[in-house]
Amino acid sequence: MVLGAVVEKTTVQKPTAQQHYSTTALQHYSTTAQKNNMKKIITLLLLIFFQCALIFAQDNATTIALIGCHRQKKPAPVLSYFADEIKPQYCVWLGDNVYADTQTNAQHILKQLNKLAKKDGFQTLKENSKFYVTWDDHDLGFNNAGGKYPLKEESKAIHRTFWELEEEFSAEQSGVYYAGIEEQANGKKIQFIMLDGRYNRVKKGENADALGEAQWEWLKTELEKEADLRFIVSGYQVLLDKPTKWESWIKLGNSRERLFDLIKSTQAKGVVFLAGDQHHAEILKIEKALGYDAYEIMASGINQRPITIDKPNNRVAGPDRTLHSAPMVTVYWEGKDDLAPHLHFVLTDVETKKITLEYRIFLSDVGL
Repeated sequence: MVLGAVVEKTTVQKPTAQQHYSTTALQHYSTTAQKNNMKKIITLLLLIFFQCALIFAQDNATTIALIGCHRQKKPAPVLSYFADEIKPQYCVWLGDNVYADTQTNAQHILKQLNKLAKKDGFQTLKENSKFYVTWDDHDLGFNNAGGKYPLKEESKAIHRTFWELEEEFSAEQSGVYYAGIEEQANGKKIQFIMLDGRYNRVKKGENADALGEAQWEWLKTELEKEADLRFIVSGYQVLLDKPTKWESWIKLGNSRERLFDLIKSTQAKGVVFLAGDQHHAEILKIEKALGYDAYEIMASGINQRPITIDKPNNRVAGPDRTLHSAPMVTVYWEGKDDLAPHLHFVLTDVETKKITLEYRIFLSDVGL
């Protein structure tokens, strides 16, 4: 500093109240904006997380509803329950989907199916779930009917049209059998094989048979196709043993043995049987019958109870007599709850929403 120089005094002006307010407001706005942006980012990340979790869950699970032995003149709340609450990917109709007994009037069969079509939940379920359908005696047209049923051609045509199966099998085919392979989001393939155990059935004598030769040849071709899991669907039970008063493959000559041998000769893995006919739910098992364990899920009578029930020695779960039952099969491809990959069969009472029967079939037990 030079001696004698005059030093000017610098005065620092304090911000006015208005300036102070503006600065504070700007800082507050900036902080609030940062917080809002952070909230948006967190919300976006959570949304992405839950979407990924949903996609993973869908990849890991396949849902299949089972319906059969439906009394069209009685309430069937399970249809709305499946359509509005469960929303399964697939719906397998096991037979006796209506009771349309007649030996003279084919239009009577159509009228009973139309009653089903008008039931609450049916159309929504049809729009949102892929249907796989077979029949049994009562929707063919008469109790215990088979190859000699006089209206089987007319009934087949009605069945094919009502269930919109024109692309699945020709009008000339000897029966209503067909199959489909459904590829899942995770790349796994499920095969649904819908057998017709009525149209060509011969009940007695040395020619007793469930399917007829044309269907046997077709079935061999289907079993040779590539699939990760196969549901073979029959209107009546495959694994039910003698003695029984109910219809079963064991009572039709060597039909069941031939079926088992065909599955083994084609080396078809992952076969699980689905069946109807009786008005209760149960799981049957025959060890190593297919080179691996044979399982059958019989879940029918969605709005009626059984009168009598057999006591088969190979039953591993059930019987369940729930009146308004909702049978579901969920395939957990990667497992769930620390369990290995499996099928989870759950039967729910639609009126109480309580589970009344459940059983798990591990994929490793069916050759996978």
